[in-house]
Amino acid sequence: MPAWTKDSLSEPWPRNHNIRLAAPDVYDAAVEADGRNVLERHRPLGVVDQYGEKNRKAGTNGVYEPDGGGEEPRANGHVERREDVSSNWRERLQAGTSCVSVRDVKKSSPDYKILHPMNHAFARYVLPVAESEIKEQDWPGKEKDGKTYKAEASDECTERGADKENVDEKKGDDDQRKQSEGPELPEEQRAFLDQLLAEMHMVESFKNNPAEPKDDLKSLDSDALQQLESRLSIDDQSTPDSWIPRSSGLLRLTGKHPLNAEANLFELFRAGLITPTKLHYVRNHASVPQLSWETHRLSVFSEPEGLISIPKDWTMDELASGDYKIIEIPVTFGCDGNRRKEMNMVKKTSAFNFSGASVSTCLWRGVLVRDILLASGLQDQPDEERWYLNFEGADEPSEGAYATSIPLMHAMNPANDVMLVFGQNGRVLHPDHGYPLRIIIPGYVGGRQVKWLRKLWVTKEPNRSHYHIWDNRVVPSFIESRDHPLAGPFFHHESTACNEQALQSVIVKPEHGERISLAEKGSLDGTYTVEGYAFNGGGDRIDRVELSLDGGKTWLWCIRRFTDAPLRNGEKYWAWIFWRCEVKVRELVDAQEIIVRAQDCKKNYQPEHMTWNMMGMMNNCWYRVRPKIVQDPNTSFPAVEFQQPVAPGNDEGGWMEPPKDEQEDTESKSDDLKTFSLEEIAKHNNQDDAWIILDNKVYDVTSVLGWHPGGANAILPYAGKATVDVTNEYKGIHDAYANGKKDECLIGKLSEDGVKAMQDDAVRAAKELAKVKEERKGMALQPDVFTQAKLVKRSEVSPDTRLYTFKLPNKSDGSHGVLGLPIGRHVQISVHFKDQAVLRSYTPTRPMLPSEEDGTFDLLVKTYYPSEGAPFPPGGTLSNYLDCMDDGEEIDIRGPIGGITYNGSGDFDIEGKHYHFDKVNLVAGGSGLTPHWQFIHAVLSDPNDKTCISLLDSNKSFDDILLREELQKYADENPDRFKLCHVLSIEPKDKNFKYIIGRLNKDIMREHFHPAGDAVGTLLCGPPGLIEKGALPGLQELGFKEGESVFGY
Repeated sequence: MPAWTKDSLSEPWPRNHNIRLAAPDVYDAAVEADGRNVLERHRPLGVVDQYGEKNRKAGTNGVYEPDGGGEEPRANGHVERREDVSSNWRERLQAGTSCVSVRDVKKSSPDYKILHPMNHAFARYVLPVAESEIKEQDWPGKEKDGKTYKAEASDECTERGADKENVDEKKGDDDQRKQSEGPELPEEQRAFLDQLLAEMHMVESFKNNPAEPKDDLKSLDSDALQQLESRLSIDDQSTPDSWIPRSSGLLRLTGKHPLNAEANLFELFRAGLITPTKLHYVRNHASVPQLSWETHRLSVFSEPEGLISIPKDWTMDELASGDYKIIEIPVTFGCDGNRRKEMNMVKKTSAFNFSGASVSTCLWRGVLVRDILLASGLQDQPDEERWYLNFEGADEPSEGAYATSIPLMHAMNPANDVMLVFGQNGRVLHPDHGYPLRIIIPGYVGGRQVKWLRKLWVTKEPNRSHYHIWDNRVVPSFIESRDHPLAGPFFHHESTACNEQALQSVIVKPEHGERISLAEKGSLDGTYTVEGYAFNGGGDRIDRVELSLDGGKTWLWCIRRFTDAPLRNGEKYWAWIFWRCEVKVRELVDAQEIIVRAQDCKKNYQPEHMTWNMMGMMNNCWYRVRPKIVQDPNTSFPAVEFQQPVAPGNDEGGWMEPPKDEQEDTESKSDDLKTFSLEEIAKHNNQDDAWIILDNKVYDVTSVLGWHPGGANAILPYAGKATVDVTNEYKGIHDAYANGKKDECLIGKLSEDGVKAMQDDAVRAAKELAKVKEERKGMALQPDVFTQAKLVKRSEVSPDTRLYTFKLPNKSDGSHGVLGLPIGRHVQISVHFKDQAVLRSYTPTRPMLPSEEDGTFDLLVKTYYPSEGAPFPPGGTLSNYLDCMDDGEEIDIRGPIGGITYNGSGDFDIEGKHYHFDKVNLVAGGSGLTPHWQFIHAVLSDPNDKTCISLLDSNKSFDDILLREELQKYADENPDRFKLCHVLSIEPKDKNFKYIIGRLNKDIMREHFHPAGDAVGTLLCGPPGLIEKGALPGLQELGFKEGESVFGY
């Protein structure tokens, strides 16, 4: 191995972290003038800003704007369907020789989930291309004069451990636990002795675990939902992780992306000794790679060549076939930063707030690494040399590949059980935990357990990658930043690396904020069971857990509980234990602290005090919970309340006080800052121009996107957004280095009106979400998660229009699912592309009434096919994707979407305000008809609803009219309540029905619409050209007012 020199040390940041701002006049031009500071999402042509659907204007059903037209755009006057799908779409896309469409990619990319469902669980199919790659390609003849077509033609209206044992025995005080002679033990000591003897018998009875799996890996059977989350979080849909189901029980610690999360500590413990997959803590450095069992390969080789004589790329089937012994064992590991949040309360470290919940235990299934290395021709290591086993994942963090290494001999020792893992809790790995293959090194810290394993190689020196050197280290306390002159040598020093886990114990119960009432007589004499977990590194057993109520002067023995068959290879214990200790309530009331410590088989104890280090790693000091007497607000009687050192997740609270931040002299500077409106900030919402709001100040972070450690997708969901979320999440993540870079990005402040509007909207949104979730319990459609829906049927309505029928998941009792979509609202559809989900809002044409619910729903969708020579040759993204789906494939849905709700009898709720209209005019264009059809159907199906409706439906040709027969039937049956007229660009031949040739204008609306009045409203949904150039100007001249009597879906 070459000697270290100053010149051979790597830099802490491989990429330059430069800040570049625009010229000052750019910001001057954007300073608040007439910009609006109100959030009116249904004022016609106002920005709807539905989650994931940027820049759609209220009342329009697409962002493509044809020249002056009111109809939806078409290629060469009509549909030109192209089906010359080929598998070389990627080469064509790179070469730019011909236009590539969604159809090309979808038809060429098999859905392995349909073919081999057992290999994929709840993870969603991902199209291996970004929508932006389709939209932004240079097709032949593309205009270069600055005019851009921003989207497809139009895709509808966008818009406790295991159960606590029942133990009745009581423990005595510590001073009663001295050994006594003779049979006259006090009752409490006899009970404790019984428990102690039972524990001794249990430990002596342990037999070696052969680690043989009991069954094959399971599919999505009846207990799948106990282990896995099936729904998708709304927080992930604007990221490349949109396809991954994640539990709402995970507390996100670093914003939306990448995911770094842990469960609530008490919920983690209550779930049992084997952690459900959905509650396992997550540490991701970047997007989860979109891998498949069927195509993934593990490359096994050596550098230099010859250390492995048969280098090979292994398939998953070769690894899991059974040719090599498969084992399954429980293994506990935690993040190196477990309990870092406590350290951050002393002094801010360089990383985020993992609490004592960033540890988990699963049943891991796989093959021993040594077997695969031997099968690949691993040569004998000479006695005088040190070889290393390197691992590299398929993810792509900002500072290069995530790779690390361990001594080869550790992996080759069969007693260490170093595994190539492909199973987790009886199923394939979850994407967040390394699907389809990862390394598990029992007894080691999480930072060495490389996920998404793609390379395994042997070298004669340790790994030199960025994350091996500059992460997972405990450097001396005087190194407070990577800029310290001695930081480089210490980060490269072999002795600072975190490998084996540290001896650890944590109190879980009493949980944070728990209260014990002292109102009842004799309550002080009651018994309380203190509980928690403990684990160790290197396979060493936890020999003792002790509890102190007097500051560590005396200690109580805690009873341990192990996993089933915890002993492996005669001496190794790879999984945590749970422990408990029964004490009198009086003892808790009198205690200043409840303290726990563990002892290992070498009789070493945890340290009493914390040793701070800049990365916040390996904190394993005594864990302390503090009781205090409070007045119970529910009973007004005294109670004892417990405070954990820190509150769950990023919540504030806990007995540890956070460090005082240095007070910035911002007040004196704020007068000099430029002032921007919400309307102006909203314009800067993309990769090339990104502004965010932090603490009511405005920052241009465009130049940060290229080097941000969490990737651009950690920032872009907040760009241009009026939200307080980014401020709350930023504070829990970033260190002094990040704050310095943030200050370089400062360009101004938010206007006072904008601050108030943003804060008021956050309060409103939180209340509305809680209300809607309560109202929609048991329904498939939920406001904050996406539910899978399976395609079961399609019907061809016309050459370019399909009726798709999707099946909802059944309820837990087996009955069919219920959509429960209110009239006026929409369903947001999510399909998954390489960089993020593509989201569009559609209005189902069935069911619309409760009596129509049957566990399915219908979408009527016009397909905008790819067409060479058209203004937008790739065609519609979602419409082509749907048209290429096979039966059994899935989309994801959430809702209700939109802010317009019809409650019947002319009553509307629009953005939280009540409106009543006796007469309603409807402007529709193309597929923008479907939300109007929903309203028409609801009104005319109710004989008690006397609302009168007039519909003007604009299309290019007769064949483009949707639901024509259904509309006409309603018009014929209800002539006094429903007036119908079609506006067409092309006169139909031999058609006998009511229509007008031309473009929608004021005169047509004056003739066919109810005139403006106190109880007359108008709703809009159609292409932008129709709404902006035809409907709105005429309606305004006719006396209708935007936001009062005219609203857009």
